[in-house]
Amino acid sequence: MNVVLNTDETNVVLALVTSQILDHLDLSPEGKELIRGWRRDHTIGSSSLNDFAVDLNEAVGNFIDDNTRRMIRQRGKIKTLER
Repeated sequence: MNVVLNTDETNVVLALVTSQILDHLDLSPEGKELIRGWRRDHTIGSSSLNDFAVDLNEAVGNFIDDNTRRMIRQRGKIKTLER
């Protein structure tokens, strides 16, 4: 399975995750401001968001690969490889 998030979709994920952190964790005001600053640095069109999207896609792909069984067909037989 291939999952590839573009930068707009990555931006939505970042907005959701950072809002959940800010709303539901007991953080100091300095900690909240650090998260908000990091989020501002990753706005749409920024090179840091593009780099983060590449890293996120790689991490999601690796997670899926590590947790997916492989099925290989060889001359009428199907072999399943566990990861």
